[in-house]
Amino acid sequence: MPADPVITPEAQALALTAWDMARTRRDKEDTPRGKLMTLRTHQKLIAAIELGRHIPEEDRTFLRVRENARGSFLLIHGMSTGPADLRGLAKYLGDNECNVWVMRLPELGATPGQISHASWESSLLQARQRCQMLSRGGGDLHVVGLGYGAALALHVASEEPVSSIVLLAPALMPRVSLLQRQIVRLRLHRLGFFRKLLGLNADLLEGMDVARSRVGRVKVPMYAAQCDDDDRASPASLRFLQRKAHNNESRFKVFPTGGHAILAAHGERVLFGEILKFCGIR
Repeated sequence: MPADPVITPEAQALALTAWDMARTRRDKEDTPRGKLMTLRTHQKLIAAIELGRHIPEEDRTFLRVRENARGSFLLIHGMSTGPADLRGLAKYLGDNECNVWVMRLPELGATPGQISHASWESSLLQARQRCQMLSRGGGDLHVVGLGYGAALALHVASEEPVSSIVLLAPALMPRVSLLQRQIVRLRLHRLGFFRKLLGLNADLLEGMDVARSRVGRVKVPMYAAQCDDDDRASPASLRFLQRKAHNNESRFKVFPTGGHAILAAHGERVLFGEILKFCGIR
């Protein structure tokens, strides 16, 4: 593997600026202007770091914030997707005067060979940190998850004060064998022999398994959509959510076709507008 690139002087300066802003405001009530300045500093910091690491532009973090935003959205990609898959939705939300953060999970998505080192707890920690930062922006906070990102969104909604969650092609019941599911459920995948037997990242499967147990803790409305021909996440994931969701304002949508790429198939035509409306932004 290539050595990690040296952090650029610009990134170092921005990191110090972000730290100093947080330090000086620690004991004071933040202002809307101050919150916006902090988010924009982090925006520049992330851009400088990802540029220095030569990450393709379409797969970089997407963060857009504005004054007097009508709402704020954290978007989380999945195991085999990346920020590029969520950019269309992000731009649509941004064009409708919302703050938008498409976070990039370094261990997942389009980074070859890294998924075997991913940890669902690490991904969740990153998502919660971004959620807490974005909550300093404008309007209600909503979390959108795609694929495995939907499992993370459920974890976030069970622990953070969000207003709603949107689950697209939710990977709660991945298309793996019954034996593989049982190995993960019994936590046998933590043993070397079973980890090799699974032949995939069992730690992420554990994250999905734990997410299913937390659906009942989610009190906010959820919008979930899936395609019947999804070849990565079983449509049973959507039926499971329908049974377990407690909030009467929750909504569920099934498409006959579209596969796992639900936004590419139905985003502009249906989902973009429905998500905006569901989250109370008209």
